[in-house]
Amino acid sequence: MSSHNEASHELPLANVRVLDFTRILSGPYCTQFLSELGADIIKIERPTVGDDTRSWGPPFIDDDEVISAYFAALNRGKFSVTLDFTDERGAAIVRSLAAKCDVVVENFRPGVAQRHGMNHARLAEINPAIVTCSISGFGSIGPYAYYPGTEIVVEGMSGLMSVTGSRNGEPVRFGVAMTDITTGLTAAAQIIAALSIARSTGVGTHIDTSLYATAIAALGTLVASTSVSGDVPERWGSHHPSIVPYGGFPTADGDVITGTVNDRMWPTLCRAIGVAHLLEDPELASNSGRVRQRDRVEKAIAEATVGFTTDGLVRILLDAGLLAAPIRSVSEMVHDSATRELGLLTNTAGYPNLLTTRLTGPGVDAGTQQIPSLGVDTATVLTELAGIDSATLDALRDAAVV
Repeated sequence: MSSHNEASHELPLANVRVLDFTRILSGPYCTQFLSELGADIIKIERPTVGDDTRSWGPPFIDDDEVISAYFAALNRGKFSVTLDFTDERGAAIVRSLAAKCDVVVENFRPGVAQRHGMNHARLAEINPAIVTCSISGFGSIGPYAYYPGTEIVVEGMSGLMSVTGSRNGEPVRFGVAMTDITTGLTAAAQIIAALSIARSTGVGTHIDTSLYATAIAALGTLVASTSVSGDVPERWGSHHPSIVPYGGFPTADGDVITGTVNDRMWPTLCRAIGVAHLLEDPELASNSGRVRQRDRVEKAIAEATVGFTTDGLVRILLDAGLLAAPIRSVSEMVHDSATRELGLLTNTAGYPNLLTTRLTGPGVDAGTQQIPSLGVDTATVLTELAGIDSATLDALRDAAVV
């Protein structure tokens, strides 16, 4: 079975084969990351349906509207195999494939893998060096284990949503599913570490990670703060709970990010934007004083910045050695030549208008990678890795197992 990743032999996960049962975002993000490091990803999908995100459109990348842009962003370069593992014949094939793989990743609900003989203990009987990874909403134990663990549910349950949004507004979810994304990256890092151990000892391990665990880890500074102070963390919008000024401020034609990360920057900022009168107040000379006077300081700065154009103010602030950046749209970022120069975006094979991101930076050339149609690699993978002959494959198709 030839690799879908050209030049994968030059990458750190060359010769690593991953059996991927994940869908939606956290799991596919994890395996896309591994793919960019050179691993071959065998994506197992439900017959006729596939990964749910195939239909998450518009926009779609094809005229038949069977591959969404969302799916394409997370699944390029993977092998797609359709297989019903709830049928014992399908589960047996899974175990045959696992014997030839280094890693198995799944984001089933707790208990599903064990019920179908795909848990670590069972697979390790076949392949002692196998590394298995379970990604779930709330982990495999505890009172929340069987909660539906989607991004928005976890953001709400963890406290993340309570600190996200404008200061006087309602709690809001992240603009993208950051908990899913960070969980995928966390899982990938743990898999790489476990692979290193497995290759030196011949003994694999099981990794159990969850969106809830990742969300709580992301709240580390707030957990520490509230444990010491007893205060309930608030929402601050684009601003910072313990640094003033620091955040987004309006301009005549948009918004700009600026702030002071130390007291030395405060006089420079005041003079640069024309609020030098604030320097007459000795309390504002220290960050702690400015935090106590947050409303007054932020109001004065906003009244000053709105008199500048975004580009003009950014140039003034940068020339003064201060923090400065426009708040841009995603489209503006995409069309910025600096983004392309850094190699962060790439076109995708067969779809000239489709841009995808590189999760690992320069590595696998996504421009050479295909977006797999549903089940396109089923026959190849099952024949070459599971040893299934054509007659058996036809019978499995007739029984809707593949």
